[in-house]
Amino acid sequence: MRFVIFQCQRDRDMFVVTDDEHAVRLPKELSHLHGRLERVGAFPEMGEDRVAFDETLAKNSITHQGYYLFEAKSFDAVAEPPETMPG
Repeated sequence: MRFVIFQCQRDRDMFVVTDDEHAVRLPKELSHLHGRLERVGAFPEMGEDRVAFDETLAKNSITHQGYYLFEAKSFDAVAEPPETMPG
């Protein structure tokens, strides 16, 4: 399977994973809930080496509903340390 990945513009940590067949007919409610979907790219299966999402869960979800929605916590903003520490 080749995964097609979209990033949700309203919530940048949310991603939609689908395949070529379903990418052209994703449910409109995804955009209504999470903002416009911006295509990130298409990637082949990588097995256990994939770190962003579980491919088995994604494939099952795509088979049953046409997409897999997941939140990537790694995109959360990282706190900046203050320039001077009190002290």
